[in-house]
Amino acid sequence: MSEQRDTKAALLALLESLGVEPDTSINLYEIGPPMVADGFTENDVVNALYALKDEGVIDLLGNNQLLLVRKDTL
Repeated sequence: MSEQRDTKAALLALLESLGVEPDTSINLYEIGPPMVADGFTENDVVNALYALKDEGVIDLLGNNQLLLVRKDTL
């Protein structure tokens, strides 16, 4: 499994553990610190966010918000 795939999987697992459902937004500050605490770099997280956005799983909104568009499995 690639590093990006690992990061995306960890990010989706975090959203799941936080109870984020589709059409629900969450502040990126609730995602970054736990991901970094789990050993991912900020760059890893940003790359995973943009990859998930490109795949249509999330959308990145203003005011540091992430919108879960659909639940996805990797």
